[in-house]
Amino acid sequence: MTGRWTEVDPSLQRKVDGMDEVLEVAVQGRKAWLQAVATRQALAQYRAALDATEAANELGRRMVNVGNWSKLQQTQMQLAQSTAKMNLVRAQYTADQAQAGLIKLLGLSGQYTHVTLPNSLPDVPPQLVPRDEWQKKVKEIQAQLPVAEGIRNQSNVDLALAAYQASHALVKGTRDELLKTREFISEETLLHYNGMLSSVWDLLGESRNQSQAVIDAIGAQRDFWIAEADLQWVLHGGEPESFVSLGGGGETATPAAH
Repeated sequence: MTGRWTEVDPSLQRKVDGMDEVLEVAVQGRKAWLQAVATRQALAQYRAALDATEAANELGRRMVNVGNWSKLQQTQMQLAQSTAKMNLVRAQYTADQAQAGLIKLLGLSGQYTHVTLPNSLPDVPPQLVPRDEWQKKVKEIQAQLPVAEGIRNQSNVDLALAAYQASHALVKGTRDELLKTREFISEETLLHYNGMLSSVWDLLGESRNQSQAVIDAIGAQRDFWIAEADLQWVLHGGEPESFVSLGGGGETATPAAH
């Protein structure tokens, strides 16, 4: 689904009628695919979080039955389980909607109810494309644009590059710092539990935290690829309505120049 549209010569947009529309559809298809894959990938983590809260609630119920816990204490576990259930329902609905949106965009409505998707998003490159390579493409496209369009394009390039760079920094921070730290805490919690130095509640709570950390990492990864798609489009003269809102569930928020 990545396609080869990013390799299209920008000069073709001034020579081929309808090329702008073709590229716009390609970008929107790319974004829809990214959203569908990301929401599907996150589902497993929401299920894992629910499993942990269900286990905690069941343990709490047994402790109440033998008199080691109060009903109030167990109610807190019931509340956590109910919240996890609702989160999973929302996540499943979001994944279903993303899949339906992709099918509609591909023009397959009425023919297919689902499409085969990979288990995870593509890996984010360790390094960004050098700025001078982007600038070369900027000069190529702006040389073909009327003055007013060129000014708007430069403004959109600045916004798209900012989103591209910030989203990559967030991916690295989430993956290399937050997620690794959370993994370390989970491993240490398990070791302490095996050594009888921490409780089962610590273990179950950390399992939920680990699931949320992975969900956050998936969101950051998705945001980067959406920002990359917008940047590629702008560098072909495209004018997105807005740019990705980092950490905002994939919505776009920053208005583009028009």
